[in-house]
Amino acid sequence: MNGRHVAAVLAAVALVATAGVGSALAGVGPAASVFGGEEHPPALLGFESTGAHCTDDVTTNSSTAVAGDGANTEITHSQNISLPDPSYAVGGPTFERLNETTYVLSVPTEATDTEARDCPAYARYEARMRIPAGDDPWQVIVEHDDETAMTLFGDSDSSGASGSASGGARVSE
Repeated sequence: MNGRHVAAVLAAVALVATAGVGSALAGVGPAASVFGGEEHPPALLGFESTGAHCTDDVTTNSSTAVAGDGANTEITHSQNISLPDPSYAVGGPTFERLNETTYVLSVPTEATDTEARDCPAYARYEARMRIPAGDDPWQVIVEHDDETAMTLFGDSDSSGASGSASGGARVSE
């Protein structure tokens, strides 16, 4: 794949990620459905992923948006995930509560019937999660194939429809 193709693929991925985060921040579309002032249990509200793409330069960029209504906090997280080759895809994710303020988003990869090719590959996903706003400060551990990819840290702003989050990678020994 030449440089122009890689640049075009990365630009398209950035555009899709930006549009999804913008919608979540604006409260447009499915993200708006969780706001109603009533506390709801933690849940994975939505998950979308792109197909596998070959690239010479897999970037691990991510973005996170946080919104709330006082009773619930919605976290929208987008990230690239490395794949062994383009015959793999993002599998079915899970979102579970680990303890009072810690959650785990587990994103697996799985082999498909597509013919394998010899190139590094990636896919991009976007996960929308809901947690009760009282679970502050909160953290979401993001796992890719049972390995910690990063940990999101946040604190909901109970006075408005926004919050804050930061991310960081944890290295395990």
